Amino acid sequence: MYIADPNIAKLVHFQGYPCELLPLTVAGIPSMHICLDFIPELIAQPELEKQIFAIQLLSHLCIQYALPKSLSVARLAVNVMGTLLTVLTQAKRYAFFMPTLPSLVSFCRAFPPLYEDIMSLLIQIGQVCASDVATQTRDIDPIITQVI
Repeated sequence: MYIADPNIAKLVHFQGYPCELLPLTVAGIPSMHICLDFIPELIAQPELEKQIFAIQLLSHLCIQYALPKSLSVARLAVNVMGTLLTVLTQAKRYAFFMPTLPSLVSFCRAFPPLYEDIMSLLIQIGQVCASDVATQTRDIDPIITQVI
């Protein structure tokens, strides 16, 4: 059905479904590769839930279909994740990165050339988290920050 009418696939994935079903759908539906065509649009949606779903879906597609197109979309996803790191609030960063960080492992498995970009992103995430912790500590107890 997805091949006959790609809009059905797009509609289903823009509506979303439980992420626990992603391994099953990607492995069990042969035409899931057509999702690579609209994942950039799904990642660009303003709702974090759709962005998270898109990145998780992409991680499974990259493992199943290690194609040049998958690499290109994975590279886009890593860049978007880097941008979101700089614009999201602390609470939204946590809500976004906790479910999407495992996807980076899949990207690296499928495409070793992404290692450097992903390592750079992980270092940036670590720096932002360290900054958040330092800021929270300073806000909670100024005596602790004198020790730090």
